[in-house]
Amino acid sequence: MKATIYARVAGAKLRHLVPPAYQDAVAAGTRPEGEYSLLLFAHTPRDVVPSPPVRKALRRLDPPAPDGILAVGTVFTEEALDLLAAAGARPIAFRKAKWTDESAGARQL
Repeated sequence: MKATIYARVAGAKLRHLVPPAYQDAVAAGTRPEGEYSLLLFAHTPRDVVPSPPVRKALRRLDPPAPDGILAVGTVFTEEALDLLAAAGARPIAFRKAKWTDESAGARQL
């Protein structure tokens, strides 16, 4: 699973970069005049975003935009959420569910 990274995006353009299901949530938490970093992860209904792609995306994003980091994905594992919180990123998930890297890995088998 690979993330698409946008290092600096104007707040007014964020809505056009995310899938339709996430557009309202992104618009609600951002300012049009702001500048954000956007991490796009897997967003099909069956996808679960584990910590390794989150770790890699955060490592590749240096430095983040001044108004913060938005991470968009279907659902994030607990470990991925911890990494995002440590980086000061705001996760925007399509649904909420309790997943761990271990349980997400077992689902992929």
